[in-house]
Amino acid sequence: MAERVHVEAILERTQPGRPLSEVHDPFQFEVHRAIDISHAELPPLPAYVPREHDRRLQDVVLRAVAGASEIAVLVGGSSTGKTRACWEALDLLRERPEPWRVWHPIDPTRPGAALAEVHDLAPYTVVWLNEAQFYLVPEKVGEQVAAGLRELLREPRRGPVLVLATLWPQEWDKLTTGPDAGQFDPHAQARELLKGHDIKVPDAFTRADLNALADHADQDGRLDEAVKHAEDGQITQYLAGVPVLLARYAQAPPTTRAVIHAAMDARRLGAGPHLPLTLLADAAPGYLTDTQWLQASDDWLQQALDYTATPCNGIPGILTPVKPGAPRNQRHLRTDPQSRRQTASGPLYRLADYLDQHGRSHRADQIPPIDFWKAAAHAHPADLTTLADAAQARGLLRDAAQLFKHAAACGYPIAADALARHLSLLRPANLRPAHWAATHASLDGSGSVADLLEALLDMEAEEQAAVLARRAAARAVLDDQLDVAVLPNTLREAGAEEQVAMLAGRAAAHVAIEWPYPVAELLDKLWNMGAREQVAMLLARNPAAHACLDDPDLVAYLLESLQRVGAEEQVALLAGRAVAHGPLHDTHSVARLLSALWGVWAEEQIAMLLAQSPATRAPLDDPKPVTVLLNVLLDIEAEEQVAMLLARNPAAHASLNDSGSVASLLEALRRAGATDQVAMLLARNPAAHASLDHPYGSVIWLLEALWEAGATEQVTVLAGRAASHDDPFLVAWVLKELRRMGATDQVAMLLARNTAAHASLDHPGSVTSLLDALWEAGATEQVTVLAGRAASHAALDWPAPVAGLLDTLRELGTEEQVAILLTRNPAAHVRLDHPYGARPPSWEVADLLEALRQVGATEQVTVLAERLPAAGRFDEFMGIGDYRERFAFGREPDGIPALPWGWEDLD
Repeated sequence: MAERVHVEAILERTQPGRPLSEVHDPFQFEVHRAIDISHAELPPLPAYVPREHDRRLQDVVLRAVAGASEIAVLVGGSSTGKTRACWEALDLLRERPEPWRVWHPIDPTRPGAALAEVHDLAPYTVVWLNEAQFYLVPEKVGEQVAAGLRELLREPRRGPVLVLATLWPQEWDKLTTGPDAGQFDPHAQARELLKGHDIKVPDAFTRADLNALADHADQDGRLDEAVKHAEDGQITQYLAGVPVLLARYAQAPPTTRAVIHAAMDARRLGAGPHLPLTLLADAAPGYLTDTQWLQASDDWLQQALDYTATPCNGIPGILTPVKPGAPRNQRHLRTDPQSRRQTASGPLYRLADYLDQHGRSHRADQIPPIDFWKAAAHAHPADLTTLADAAQARGLLRDAAQLFKHAAACGYPIAADALARHLSLLRPANLRPAHWAATHASLDGSGSVADLLEALLDMEAEEQAAVLARRAAARAVLDDQLDVAVLPNTLREAGAEEQVAMLAGRAAAHVAIEWPYPVAELLDKLWNMGAREQVAMLLARNPAAHACLDDPDLVAYLLESLQRVGAEEQVALLAGRAVAHGPLHDTHSVARLLSALWGVWAEEQIAMLLAQSPATRAPLDDPKPVTVLLNVLLDIEAEEQVAMLLARNPAAHASLNDSGSVASLLEALRRAGATDQVAMLLARNPAAHASLDHPYGSVIWLLEALWEAGATEQVTVLAGRAASHDDPFLVAWVLKELRRMGATDQVAMLLARNTAAHASLDHPGSVTSLLDALWEAGATEQVTVLAGRAASHAALDWPAPVAGLLDTLRELGTEEQVAILLTRNPAAHVRLDHPYGARPPSWEVADLLEALRQVGATEQVTVLAERLPAAGRFDEFMGIGDYRERFAFGREPDGIPALPWGWEDLD
């Protein structure tokens, strides 16, 4: 018995994380310290007043207590109380009988630690991801962390687990905003992990919150002071010392402000939170005027550090020293190659979070001076490529090249690729940069090596490509399972057949056969390049017997790849395993698996799965998975299962909230010939209940489905609800769709609502859509009304909608409204790169420049053009007039063209 207890104790200690019963210090979990205003004995943290976001977070935690794996992402600005809310939520778990633990991965790097242990997490673990961008944003490894967390959350036998994450709004936008069509998607896994799980933390307390807080103020002087002095209800910011920090910043001497500005610029342009002192010290003089520099004392730097490190009312100062050494109470982990690369040397400092955010807002239109970019060479090696990208985006091409070279020398192959491409644009005939990149590039990342090889081929540097190919075939690291198939394919494109065979063999032997996606990718690429021997080598490892079955989409992909290469026995084996794994609790997974089995003609396995009667198990409240299953059953002609599903009367049980899901169910029922069920679904009047929220395409889909089903009265109801909607884009789309369908009565009804007089003007792009729709419908009076309102009051936030509004007003001949809109100076107000992260694509800026030219607003064209470099939009800047010739070698921070330079000018 004693031995068993001893073994259990050892297992307990080796599990990732710490028992919640041992977690007492909120500051180890990065909760902000509160101001200290007296010498009275006070608890470390002020009394807590739950707010609306706490109630939403509590619901998530209680679902985890009940046995579900859950994730909550608190999104809010700096010092709004995100981390404190997560800390308070732990109290719901502390008294539970289950052995809850808290896992806060940080050593040796946050993403490295997370990736190393995420697969070892036990049930009843809280995953603590404060400032989740540090885990999810880093290239490739961030996506691996996100994928690992998704797998953790979706696997029932590993739960329950609870992921608590915090993000600033701009980081939320970065991770959850999808790319333009056809563009690379760097955060696909992170977006799937996060979306739908955000809980907004407001910047300010409501009146009700303040009243509740007042009940505690007489017991804690910190709360009393916050209630009396915090402006606009910003209690948490006051408690975190924000006003004091801002006052200290505003009153700082010039040399000290220069150090702070260097730190702000480093952070907003991509440096990590730990800033080397050498960077700050070398950058700061560039921010001073000649007079200020001459007047600076010999010990200006020490004075600046003393000033910025001084605590403010008991909270850390503007810049605080980072204690050297590994984090306390954390195991050292051997993780990805990037985490083992060299780190920044010397003392490190951290900028206060709120001043970090303040700098992103108030210095967004500033380009740091030359000294900053020279000093950036001292940044952490992992930050060099990001800083180089920032320099390039601002036209500082020489500084960008130097930083790319430093990063490549530190072992970051993506920087070698960027360096070679960067220099080839300046001097295409000079192949010295290509040779340096080919001989010095790190071989750690197979995907990055493949990118560099493609770059060398693009610049016709065949000899240099051959050098890199020989190095890569023998020594390229194949750790990245998502990229393991990329490099052999690129070598084949380079004509390096000998190296293709060598590396393809290594890849076939190295790929993790339990991961369906990389195995399927590698099989496809090896087959397409004719590497039959390596295909056989990979199949000999029997991936069908080892592949993880948790994701039916990935299993389907592997099934299809195995069939393409003729591995029929493995197709049968994997299909049998997938059916036996039995995801019958998940209707969508069952449907996807049935579809995949049908695609590879696995009739025996389809029969086995249908024998488990999935039609009788599917929950009927959500119409989306029911519809998917019904359509798949129709596709595979499983008539008995179709009848079973319809007999359960899904039309009577389906939720009517989601317009698109209702539309798809209606179409599927009509396809199945279930006329009684179609009538029953229509009798429930979905047009009156369906949500009109985004995505609007779902509303249009329901409108079409109702029209095709002959439910004209419901079409009228739905159109009438849409006509009263706040967003004119929906009104415009519905109006156009009604005209396309020939629903003349409904068109007349919608126009009679006079939407032009009350449509919201918050989104000029939506206003433009409504102007177009009204014009096409012949409602000229409403066009005039809406054009007048839009010109005077439409929001000027984004370039493309403003450009569209200008173009529409010009095309409609409303010259007076064009003039009114121009007097509001849109060129000076549209957002180009703002603190909340979203960034309009280049075509939007180009559209606005062209729209301004079309209406003769040449001064505004100049204003907008001059804003572009500081916003990191040098490419759009170069497309104006003769700028491509004038700024061929880049631009200096003060705006003048850079002098010619070349490879020989780099260190």
